[in-house]
Amino acid sequence: MFPQNNIVLIGNALVSQSKSLRNLKKRVINIDSFNDKDLIGENYLNPDPQGRVNKDVILIIKNLNLDKKDTLIIASSEYENDIDYFTELKKYGTPLGNSQSNICDIYDHRKIFKKLKKQNIKFPEKLSNSELNNKDYIKKSFHSSGGLNLKKNEFSEDLNKDEFYQTFIEGDSYSVIFICKNKEFSIVGINKIFSKKTKFSEFTFSGAYSNLDLKKEVIDSLKRIINFFVKNYNLVGLNGIDFILSDDVYFLEINPRITQTCFMYEDNFSDGFLNAHIEACSQNNKKIEINDDKSYFAFETIFANSSFNFNIDTQELNFLINIPKQNTFIEVGYPICTICSKSNTNESLKSVMSERLQLVKNKLKNVEII
Repeated sequence: MFPQNNIVLIGNALVSQSKSLRNLKKRVINIDSFNDKDLIGENYLNPDPQGRVNKDVILIIKNLNLDKKDTLIIASSEYENDIDYFTELKKYGTPLGNSQSNICDIYDHRKIFKKLKKQNIKFPEKLSNSELNNKDYIKKSFHSSGGLNLKKNEFSEDLNKDEFYQTFIEGDSYSVIFICKNKEFSIVGINKIFSKKTKFSEFTFSGAYSNLDLKKEVIDSLKRIINFFVKNYNLVGLNGIDFILSDDVYFLEINPRITQTCFMYEDNFSDGFLNAHIEACSQNNKKIEINDDKSYFAFETIFANSSFNFNIDTQELNFLINIPKQNTFIEVGYPICTICSKSNTNESLKSVMSERLQLVKNKLKNVEII
């Protein structure tokens, strides 16, 4: 196990990460956007709703006066792009994961699609303004997470440098989680992912089912895509790739960090997924062992369809995570909480998830949810 005793987590929903560390007897410091009541450790609020690493986060860490040599810092959110915050974090501890400069290189849509094309990796066609007529298209940026700011058939006169248009492809959405170290990788699991329409996007990420079995040719395509990113960008730790299955496998985007689906594979690692991520980012030759856990996990986040004060007794609902504190004001379009379930079969999992969703609806009574 790693020797450092201070673990700083930065993100927008850190409950599952903080819980993954609870048995390691470390000091866990959460800097996130919601400060939910089921966080484990010390909690500090990041005013950025997406939990991005920014000047506020740096000030919080600076004021903690942590021993630099005894501190690890893990960001599972984006970085604000006004300065190199990854380098800034090095003043206060050891930041783990892919560097900000590396992520920016991956997210440069002017370059990445050319590289993917050379490798015969399929992706939705990138479109110029003049090519949008009579086509369904998506306006997107790699620098957004959770499907936020994805817009369908919405034209903008002036795109910023990170935005671009792509052909909209009908199909089923999936993600693959993989862990890498020393330019080698292993697939952890494949997930069916879901989205909901909120005020922020038609495609707000809302949940997933884990451990899906797909055809060998699909797995082979995914391995080829993952290998491209690992070898060309020297990725470390846990990462995810979103893709669509239609007439073929289409790469959508890479999330070069811990994703919101990683916690479903907590039991695939002897000391949890966060410890596995830390070990995969460390400079040693220790192999990351993945347990053959074939159980199925699912989660669904529910969102507010109207603003309200959260005053719900959730003690009996032990399947919830990301639970707001009492009297928290939740704005329309923002997440309320997350329903989780685990089972030995996929079919029973769907049944349990449906029952639990109804229990939560009954608790929320007149609150409008998405």
